[in-house]
Amino acid sequence: MPSGGSSPPSSRHAPQPAHPRQIRRHVISYQDVCRANLQVTRELEKLGFWSDRLNDVDVYWVSASWRCYGWCQGHIYIPAISGANLSNFILGTHVRLTDVLRHEWSHALADRWPSLIATRRFAQTFCGDYESVDPVSTYDPDRHLTHYSTVMPCEDFAEVFHFYLRHKGRLPVRLANKPEIVKKWRFMDWMAERITKGTR
Repeated sequence: MPSGGSSPPSSRHAPQPAHPRQIRRHVISYQDVCRANLQVTRELEKLGFWSDRLNDVDVYWVSASWRCYGWCQGHIYIPAISGANLSNFILGTHVRLTDVLRHEWSHALADRWPSLIATRRFAQTFCGDYESVDPVSTYDPDRHLTHYSTVMPCEDFAEVFHFYLRHKGRLPVRLANKPEIVKKWRFMDWMAERITKGTR
């Protein structure tokens, strides 16, 4: 992409989109992954979610993947180019890499702390067992933080977790009057407390 200078005559007066798409935002570099992962792991530690159980979880940067993206076989894989990235580019949307990693680290946490996840409390909070592949329900902004939350209980958990980390554990005021979301937020508080205490 040109860094400066005049536009070619054929496109000089062409209308430009209000928010031109930037290809660079949709191609992830190794340095991007390192920076974002450092930030997220620091958040995990500060909020009480980090423990020795996570020490063997690696985050891998791969050149391209349409199949292995995110939590896969005990590790986290972040491709430079993926179907999700291309879809975001086409649609003109953008997902922060830190949010992707926050989401994927939640799956690592669930894998390493099954005693906190395979519980009645989890099932009651997220409308099903973590391992369930059934959709939670139709999207309801009073119950779900994102549309993706409705795919499965584990994804609802992961979406709440990523918001929890992003907001440093503080419930946004706009969500305080949504009891179902507050209940999920409190589950994160409870989980962090248990991990900090080393509950098995």
